[in-house]
Amino acid sequence: MVENVSTQGPASVPPSVANPAFGAFLVQFMALGLACVAVAWGVFIAWTTAFPPPCGDSSGFTSMGVVECWVANLPIGLLTLAVGGFVKRGFPILRKICIVISIVVLSLPVIASILLQRWHCP
Repeated sequence: MVENVSTQGPASVPPSVANPAFGAFLVQFMALGLACVAVAWGVFIAWTTAFPPPCGDSSGFTSMGVVECWVANLPIGLLTLAVGGFVKRGFPILRKICIVISIVVLSLPVIASILLQRWHCP
């Protein structure tokens, strides 16, 4: 026995486009701003550690710069990584940029420490 079922076809559902929230965008933008400053600071410290002044002229400023790089870049890198991972209502491209730049920010103190151990004056 054949049932007579009248179907109207597949139901059309309007596409759900999630508009990014302004607060999430603002948090992402601020985290990226802090991360850019941290990248500039980390690159400066890595550069000054890679090319130190002659032994005796730095009087500990090179090693202090590496410590300052750890103190500044570690929290900013973790904050940027958290923003990239947990802020889901913002722009997806900014989430990816936050994650990538946080990896760069977190790697700069490690690079500066390796350079300090390699070229540090005895």
